[in-house]
Amino acid sequence: MNELDFAETTNETIEMPEIEMPKSQVYIQTDEQGRIMRCEGGYSMANITDIADWLLIDEGEGDKYNLCQSHYFEGGLFTEDGIPLYKWDGEQVIARSQAEIEADRAALPKPPVLPTYEERLAAMESAMLTMAMALGDDEIV
Repeated sequence: MNELDFAETTNETIEMPEIEMPKSQVYIQTDEQGRIMRCEGGYSMANITDIADWLLIDEGEGDKYNLCQSHYFEGGLFTEDGIPLYKWDGEQVIARSQAEIEADRAALPKPPVLPTYEERLAAMESAMLTMAMALGDDEIV
């Protein structure tokens, strides 16, 4: 039979051993209040330097597990202003209540009050006048 002659083919079935894919593991780190601060696992296992500092919460196959940093927690780990959305209750991951999230938001440090343009201009004028008078330049005043 010629290599290119496909008319004569055999119906042999080649059995392949079944390949078992390893499951990806999902790990979390919490703060002292149980809020989940980090999630690693799957493709990002290299980000875990000391496994003793992490808690294994799940394992499985697919993007949810392989890309757990962005796919495991619906809506992500944090609000837009950095408040954790999930917590570990000692047995399982649960979503934090809106009241808990609002309490964290209220506890955030308040941003400093910045002076207005007019206040800054007045302060600069005052400083310039003070410097001019200290140098004895009476014509400026």
